[in-house]
Amino acid sequence: MSVHSRFARAPKASAVSCARRLLAVATLPLLYAASSVAQDSADDTANREPVKLDTVTVTEQADKPYTVDDSASATRLPLSLRDTPQSVTVVTGQRMQDQNLQSMRDVLDNVTGVYSYAYDSERVVFTSRGFTINNTLYDGVPVAPGLNADSTDATLDTALYERIEVVRGATGLLTGAGNPSAAVNLVRKHADATSFDGSLSMTYGSWNDFRSVADVSTPLSNDGRVRARVVSVYQNADSYSDLYRNEKAVFYGVVDADLTSSTRISLGYDYQRTLPQGNTWGSFPLFFSDGTRTDWSRSVTTATDWSYWNNKTQTAFAELRHDFGSGWNLKATAQRRETDGDSNLFYVYGFPNKTSGEGLTPFVYRSSDDAGQNSFDAYVSGPFDLFGRRHELVVGALRSSIHVDSVEYGYDEDSVSEVGNFYEWDGHYAEPRFDSEGDESRRLRTTQDALYTALRLSLADPLKLIAGARFSRYESNSYYIYDGPDAIVQDHDKLTPYAGLIYDFLPQWSAFASYTRIFSPQTFQHEDASPLDPLEGYSTEIGIKGEHFGGRLNTALTLFDTRQDNVAVADPNSDGINGDPTRTAYLEYDGTRTRGFELEASGELARNWNVSAGWSWYQLEDGDGQDVKTYVPRTLIRTFTSYQFSDALAHLTIGGGVNWQSKNRVDVERPDADYETRFGTSLSSLQQKAVTLVSLMARYQITPQLSVQVNGENLLDRKYYVIDEYGNLYFGAPASVAATLSYRF
Repeated sequence: MSVHSRFARAPKASAVSCARRLLAVATLPLLYAASSVAQDSADDTANREPVKLDTVTVTEQADKPYTVDDSASATRLPLSLRDTPQSVTVVTGQRMQDQNLQSMRDVLDNVTGVYSYAYDSERVVFTSRGFTINNTLYDGVPVAPGLNADSTDATLDTALYERIEVVRGATGLLTGAGNPSAAVNLVRKHADATSFDGSLSMTYGSWNDFRSVADVSTPLSNDGRVRARVVSVYQNADSYSDLYRNEKAVFYGVVDADLTSSTRISLGYDYQRTLPQGNTWGSFPLFFSDGTRTDWSRSVTTATDWSYWNNKTQTAFAELRHDFGSGWNLKATAQRRETDGDSNLFYVYGFPNKTSGEGLTPFVYRSSDDAGQNSFDAYVSGPFDLFGRRHELVVGALRSSIHVDSVEYGYDEDSVSEVGNFYEWDGHYAEPRFDSEGDESRRLRTTQDALYTALRLSLADPLKLIAGARFSRYESNSYYIYDGPDAIVQDHDKLTPYAGLIYDFLPQWSAFASYTRIFSPQTFQHEDASPLDPLEGYSTEIGIKGEHFGGRLNTALTLFDTRQDNVAVADPNSDGINGDPTRTAYLEYDGTRTRGFELEASGELARNWNVSAGWSWYQLEDGDGQDVKTYVPRTLIRTFTSYQFSDALAHLTIGGGVNWQSKNRVDVERPDADYETRFGTSLSSLQQKAVTLVSLMARYQITPQLSVQVNGENLLDRKYYVIDEYGNLYFGAPASVAATLSYRF
């Protein structure tokens, strides 16, 4: 497979004024809100009380800063965490503030059972229970993964979301095709305030990391029936990695209007632009040519000063909610999401001479990408009475279409110069002469239609049954230059059943069990170039959940078992697809199994004492009982707690956490002893020992409106590797600190 492929395996593979941009972005919401208030019509239908629909408003209760009353992320039914027969983690807005969680990666790296690794500075992959997380939803509506990796977009900014919910395990009822890993549901902020209010914050951290956030809400009509909310973010940061810097601009606006006392419409738009420069593509050399290990500083980079990997994401949505009465509701959402990418990349491969630092081979790559997704989702839900008991039903339909188009640019090979002495590498390397016109490298068209339903039956006072099913029609036409000259066409109809049983055996405790099927089409090919059958299987969960102190604290213990068939395994006896040795042929392998447990607690342990703690373990084996995906740690511990003092210290909140992961390993290519004469290599196991990361925070409320907060990460300054399945390595971030000044009005 070509090293120039950025979508397949990792290759073995002038900034505007900061002050001017900050001023423009930070004041935009204020100007918008002020002009909106000024334009309120004096003769507007006056003085009616603002309409509030409980089924619409997305808010967090002040007395439950680390948990929520209910979530619909698993079944679309609004269930308490105790009544949801799967593992669910809710990262609330308060927790994101306490831990200074600014990006999606910040959040997911602190979620029970979730681990992330990266092929380089931009391509991040999240896993849960050993599988890639590629199911992402906006307010329950599925969206495609990010461009740079087939996983949840790590760069998404958290300032746009009220909370982030993660449902672990198979989620085919809502997402259709996907891995039995987890689904990440991003719950957007809405304009719920009927008076002018908001917040401003500025953060400065290690490596000149500057960030400003403005979040402003205002009524647009005198009676408060029409409201607006605007969020803007600007961030500019250097890095512990040499040459690397990143600039990010984010805007989000939403208008919520109560058309009647029972109907609400929401119109929204978000925009995010990231401009990383000096980014890496792949890893750094792991061995010298004599076979000994390298020992670089954490700032090591293989990037050039002309490298970049820019991305832009835009989403526009319209949402209608209607209350029919008697608890029955309609929700319909139409959404358009566009993602564009533009990259200019550089990579070095090989094993440098330990004395001279020479011997590395350069690779260059330029591409541009355009992706879009249209989706429409509508469902009705509500209660009904049968046999003297109250039950609940949801019925819905979804249509989603996705396109991805990519081009690669050729270059003049004579313009690619030698790397020279890597000990002296500073990124000053002549940029190659790329062609002005590109050639098509990827074309993807995917359509998914679905009908789904879920039913919550009250069989007895302590016993509830949740049963559901999703019928999906999946059509895909995929061309990728490194998969061969022909497109891979797939057409599947699939029924995905779901069942869950919850038994309340004590006032605060429930036992549960759930079952769902797995379906995930794949583009791996047999020796004759035909695609492998979709991954299929099932996932079961059993466990105990607790709801304590009036729902202020939730606990859960989950045991899971997932079986999969048609897993892709490289064919050891093949000469390649259609005889091409550069294209790996695969076989389908049955019997892959993952099993383990997750133990979690979230909420308030005592007055003003909040906690989120999780411990997970799993085992992933193939059909022969051999461990697979050993590069993902088997055991993870994620903890964080905060405490607000009372009396004389009532203005002070302190907190801290420990994240721990067990050892992991991967086989990497290593030069033989006579490499410099024979260029022979062999595989060598590289292991990362267990890693402990410690964080602390402190916040002081200077006035009721003004606060200052300090966060520290990796305070033990642990030096460690993050590894992937291909042996790419990068260093985790050293100790860092950030200070935030926040003002609420």
